[in-house]
Amino acid sequence: MPSLRDTQIAFSAALRSEDPGAAGLLLVDDGIAPEDRLQIYRNNHRLAVLATMQATYPVIERLGGADWFRHSVSRYHDIYPSRSGDLQYLGENYPDFLRSALAGTSHGYFADVAALEWGYQCVLTAADRAPVDLEVLRAVAAQDYERLVFVPRPALRLVQSEFPIFAIWQANQPSVPEVPATRLDAGPSRVLLIRREDHVELRELSEGSSLLLQHWLAATPLGAAAAAVAARVVEFDLGLSLRELLSLATIADVFCADECGSGARCDSYMAALRPAALPDG
Repeated sequence: MPSLRDTQIAFSAALRSEDPGAAGLLLVDDGIAPEDRLQIYRNNHRLAVLATMQATYPVIERLGGADWFRHSVSRYHDIYPSRSGDLQYLGENYPDFLRSALAGTSHGYFADVAALEWGYQCVLTAADRAPVDLEVLRAVAAQDYERLVFVPRPALRLVQSEFPIFAIWQANQPSVPEVPATRLDAGPSRVLLIRREDHVELRELSEGSSLLLQHWLAATPLGAAAAAVAARVVEFDLGLSLRELLSLATIADVFCADECGSGARCDSYMAALRPAALPDG
């Protein structure tokens, strides 16, 4: 007699199979043929998968149309079946799936739009952590600025694309009755997604600010991050980018890399900070 685990694995495989004999000995004939009984589960399973993906990727469905989206989801789920009882993570690999499936076509930008929608879902469910009190920066000596590591809040994502994905996302919201034409050559998009008290905020960042935040996400100290961004962005203004990112409450913590070692919060260093005059600039 098969174990419960083996029976569950076989039943899961039968749900995804189109083999009319896949039911095997899993189901008994109790007035309804085993294959017909299994088909009820298959239909419910497909509807649940489609509904979950529709809730996760409404803009992609609107861009591609209902029929295309249903077919795309079916092919995606064949390759990436759910491996969790929580369907929240069902669409995790959909941007990569679209990137491969639509490579070389005029719809390749769908993958980046999907990455933006998945980022939205990640921000919705990420851990909550309050922004750091920026008063701690007032006691940092000017010569120590370059050693500061800024730790972004967990309910934050940065999605970048060569396509204007933010404009595409805005144009395809339910409140927009008719989708306006969006030029795919309108320029790149660098979108910050951050959870507020009652909503997820999406905001376009400048190239310099987005690259600086990208380095912060990699735990790069401020001096090295600023130098790397300045090497790529001719008119990069560190002061402007700092003010932009800090005013958006993007940072959960800050520590001195040399005091703590990269990647770890320095409690002793932070405790030593006391309000003082923050140098201009």
